[in-house]
Amino acid sequence: MKAVTATFILLLIILITSACGKSDGIVVLDAWARPGFRGDNSAVYLTINNQTNQGDGLIGANSDVAGGTEIHLSKMDAAGTMTMERQDLVVIPAKDSIELAPGGLHIMLVILGKDLSVGETFPLTLEFQRAGDITIEVEVKQSD
Repeated sequence: MKAVTATFILLLIILITSACGKSDGIVVLDAWARPGFRGDNSAVYLTINNQTNQGDGLIGANSDVAGGTEIHLSKMDAAGTMTMERQDLVVIPAKDSIELAPGGLHIMLVILGKDLSVGETFPLTLEFQRAGDITIEVEVKQSD
């Protein structure tokens, strides 16, 4: 009985770790994307928690569902127009978190290769300076 319980606990830990996306103290949580149509764009939002004693940097992302991916920062310009600026580096300080959320930082999925429908999931690989690549599952859902 103890062996069955230990096996169950080990499997539960593996499932929890793989669902959130974790590597070397970087934990990725709550990844979601807006629905979109083939040929259009979409965006991915998530939270990155750096549990290490050293800062790290998000330097890229990629996914097979889009022709390309870019990290962007949405912001209001002086004329009151929302603009997007491409980001080559997003710093995640040691023992801190950053949130990629609507109206701010996000990962653009450029030229979708297929429709993204609510309820579907797809893999996205995040590229970090220190932690390397972390692949997560992104759920397609309507924004809150």
